[in-house]
Amino acid sequence: MPPSADDVAAEVVFAWLEVLDDLTYYELFGIGGSATPDEVRAAFHLFCDTFHPDRHLGRPPEERSAVSSIFKRGTEGYLVLSDMGYRDRYDAQIAVAAGNVRVSGSPSRGSDARGTGRGMSGRPAARLEDAARTPSARPFARRAEELIQRGDLRQAKLQLVMANHKDPANDELEAALRDLEAKMASPDAK
Repeated sequence: MPPSADDVAAEVVFAWLEVLDDLTYYELFGIGGSATPDEVRAAFHLFCDTFHPDRHLGRPPEERSAVSSIFKRGTEGYLVLSDMGYRDRYDAQIAVAAGNVRVSGSPSRGSDARGTGRGMSGRPAARLEDAARTPSARPFARRAEELIQRGDLRQAKLQLVMANHKDPANDELEAALRDLEAKMASPDAK
């Protein structure tokens, strides 16, 4: 579930904008692929409470533009998911998309990059994203891991903050954020 409009800091808005194109409509709203029309509607209303442009009129123009882009994507998602014909076609498209798109179901397991993480099943997680317990946290965790590998620790931290926000009290994600902050604080950090 998105944070309330009053709690959305500029860095959170830009973090959402950065991963917006990587999210399925289901992930955007934090719902599963089997969500009922009522659940889709409720999730969209929560999304609107956070990202409706009228709730952000006091922001600087760049932030208002980012919020507007996020809201447009959410509106598009609601139109698709609330119409069963469009939704069926959308589901078919994401089913054949590259293996990174997951609407529901459990992610693959293995051992994560830190060697300590555990996935939702209690077995070791293959990647940081597999440690995420909620679909809405996975894209942020995935992006954080990619940024860490590229050495962009500052942006990776933003993504981990979002992952932790989307999946509160997740020990693995919290540990990854602490590890990253410690790495950034070290004199060898870029």
